[in-house]
Amino acid sequence: MNPYHVMRELDTITITAKGQAQFPSGWRKLAGLMHGGPCDVRVLNDGRQSLIITPRVQKRRGAVGLLAHLKRREIPFPKVERHTLPFK
Repeated sequence: MNPYHVMRELDTITITAKGQAQFPSGWRKLAGLMHGGPCDVRVLNDGRQSLIITPRVQKRRGAVGLLAHLKRREIPFPKVERHTLPFK
């Protein structure tokens, strides 16, 4: 990412009648949303219907995500005691 690429203080977007908007490409590049992605939208409650739009962190799914989650644990897993299974 280019460290000199910064967002302008004021950018303009247009929202269609269907509620779609095209965000400036610089914003999408900085936010990591060049291919789209989910965002959280919060109302600022400033009397001007302002919104705060924050890109969501993409979570890793499946076994890779589970392994990453388990590695972040501060408490280690207890040692497993092996036992023999009863057989017929």
